[in-house]
Amino acid sequence: MSMRVEWRDRAIHEAQEAYDWYEVRSKGTGERFIAELDEHIAFVQQRPKGYPLWRYRFRKVTMLVFPYRIIYRVEGDRTIIFSEFHNKRDPQRWGRPH
Repeated sequence: MSMRVEWRDRAIHEAQEAYDWYEVRSKGTGERFIAELDEHIAFVQQRPKGYPLWRYRFRKVTMLVFPYRIIYRVEGDRTIIFSEFHNKRDPQRWGRPH
């Protein structure tokens, strides 16, 4: 069952920041970041409950190449992407202002 995906503003902003950061350092790396992000989101659409629960109502996907976690929640027929969270950040601070 493929679910509709919605992106919170914060998630869009974080994805853009990561893309920009990687592109400045090495042309094409930002594109590879987005490609991997898209692959994981496509899998989440197909199997929204295929990743472990995190903080009892969210789920998280750890990206394979880039050091990020995708934080999302399943609500009915939609999957809401809340954040792409860098693995070096303190996970206790997720959801708080930067």
